[in-house]
Amino acid sequence: MGEMKVIIVDDDASSRTLLSHFTQLVPDYHVLGEAASSKECIELVKQEKPDIALVDIGMPDLNGVETMKICKEVHPSLQVIFTTGHDEYAIDAFDLAAVDYLVKPIERVRLFIALEKAKKSIQMVKSLEAKKSHKGINKLLFKSNQTFVYLAPNEILYIEKEGRKSVVHTETDQFETMESLLEMEERLPDTFFKTHRSYLVNLQRVAKIESLGETYAATFPQSEKKAYISKLKINEVHRLMGT
Repeated sequence: MGEMKVIIVDDDASSRTLLSHFTQLVPDYHVLGEAASSKECIELVKQEKPDIALVDIGMPDLNGVETMKICKEVHPSLQVIFTTGHDEYAIDAFDLAAVDYLVKPIERVRLFIALEKAKKSIQMVKSLEAKKSHKGINKLLFKSNQTFVYLAPNEILYIEKEGRKSVVHTETDQFETMESLLEMEERLPDTFFKTHRSYLVNLQRVAKIESLGETYAATFPQSEKKAYISKLKINEVHRLMGT
């Protein structure tokens, strides 16, 4: 794997300089740009498609978490490491599937560990993509704690967000992974659709949809499991299932 392309986002120039210096002490990491505002950051991500973003949460315009939500829509494979002087945003940061969360003043060794975690995550994604493109291989790899699980896409009924984790449901089993719904949606086929902010459903496996007042429940053959559909998405689900 070549150099990891890194951007640094912080409204404080001295913090940017320090992070840039620390990052470039490590082989295989290249700082390709810096941003002092959310607007500059979003433009930088659009133009450069970096591998890793070191992002201060306490930005003066749009905070770092909200900025990264926009950036991940533009460039979903971006690995995010948050930096901050406070820890009140930790839950929001990990909900965004951040690689790590560093509290200032940043310790050099702690930053190195976070960068390596980001690099390993990128390597795993690239390995998965290579497996998908290899003739005859049609299973996806999911990491669940210390276990590697291989599933054909159609074995999956739905994926549910639970706190910082996602739970993958099959007919007879389920397992947790730290991947976000967005990350998994990227590498699953078009039969998977986000029916609710917390559910990614394999529409090909849906047998029935029941009305539950303000929401709907999808059920599956040979399974008692249910996945939920918001009323804002039900018409689109009907359209997709009818095609």
